[in-house]
Amino acid sequence: MKKPHTTLYIIICMALFLVSACGTSGDTALPSATPSVETKHVEKHEIISQYIESQQERNRLFTSQHRVTAISAGYDFTLAIKEDNSLWGWGNNASGELGIGPNKFALTPTRIIGNVVFVAAGYGHAMAITTDGSLWGWGWNGSGQVGDGTTEPIFFPMRIMDDIAHVAAGRDFTLALTNDGALWGFGFNTNGELGINGYEKYLQPVFIMDNITYVSAGGHHGLAITADNALWGWGWNDSGQLGDGTTETRYSPVFIMDNIAKVSAGFDYTLAITTCGELWGFGNNNFGELGSIAVDIHTSPVHLKSGVTSVSAGFSHTMIITSDGELLATGQNESGQLGNPEHWPRRRFVHVTDNITAVSAGHGHTVAITNDGALLAWGLNSEGQLGDGSTQDNNTPEVIIRPMEQTPQVV
Repeated sequence: MKKPHTTLYIIICMALFLVSACGTSGDTALPSATPSVETKHVEKHEIISQYIESQQERNRLFTSQHRVTAISAGYDFTLAIKEDNSLWGWGNNASGELGIGPNKFALTPTRIIGNVVFVAAGYGHAMAITTDGSLWGWGWNGSGQVGDGTTEPIFFPMRIMDDIAHVAAGRDFTLALTNDGALWGFGFNTNGELGINGYEKYLQPVFIMDNITYVSAGGHHGLAITADNALWGWGWNDSGQLGDGTTETRYSPVFIMDNIAKVSAGFDYTLAITTCGELWGFGNNNFGELGSIAVDIHTSPVHLKSGVTSVSAGFSHTMIITSDGELLATGQNESGQLGNPEHWPRRRFVHVTDNITAVSAGHGHTVAITNDGALLAWGLNSEGQLGDGSTQDNNTPEVIIRPMEQTPQVV
């Protein structure tokens, strides 16, 4: 089970600590001293206002200087890589999701480490690949999903493996692909999340299969594409998320379909793009996350759309990018995660915005990169996962990080 969410109350208390002990709201480190109990209610509001203003100013400075090249939305936090390979994060950090140490939080982009070329955000942990091919992990580790051999939370990036080409972070497990095509996994395995009929959890990397070119991790299931473009899946299958025509849990990889170029595992559903750009989906469709109006569950692949170049499956909403850069969305929208202010689920893909090169769907929020390097965010923001310096939800795309040469625009 995931740890309790960071609440606005905690944010307020920490902000009070910062101002009282440090004399400035710009430092987010937790000091040893505590504020006076005689602080008046009105003064507390002034302190919080000053803190938010400081966070927003930091955000403005950040957005005016840097481009974003890669993104990953976790359950309630966000990670982004900018063009100099530095990794930044914001949102919930109760269990070290941001890798910036304990007792810290970030409402705006905060630097984590450098030399990062790929990042994957899970339910409460994160994994990153650096320029030398080494794999680093941090965050919630109750099932050994960080892969360091323990079940203790990891608050700073820790080196886990070498020679890594790709990595995927699931709910509480991780799948890592080496440069020679070997797939490894660690973490929770009660439902076969690692594709191994063995122990309930593995605290260090264990071999799964080889000849793999791409991998994706969902809530409790995993998916892999082999060198011949065949799609394989394993793990929990209660909603048909493995697409094998059943709802039986699979403890070892089973073949699903051929000619697959990309795949994205949602919490309990899956979306796959063929080598010719056709989008297929299977699994839970209760909120329309497959973009199908037919039934609530598809246990076998169903064709959804043509001309698709990229897909991101979240907890219960889906984002796709078409060949002309149009961003479309379907599924749950209770927090505005579809970029639409009308808060009801959509069972067909609807237009969000244009000129998008990358997108990532989290639990209740979404982040995307435009073709000129700006980062957009929208949806649930209770933990600051949008990075705009507040904890207010946003129903429509908002520019969070804007390249220095880019002028303000309306999305």
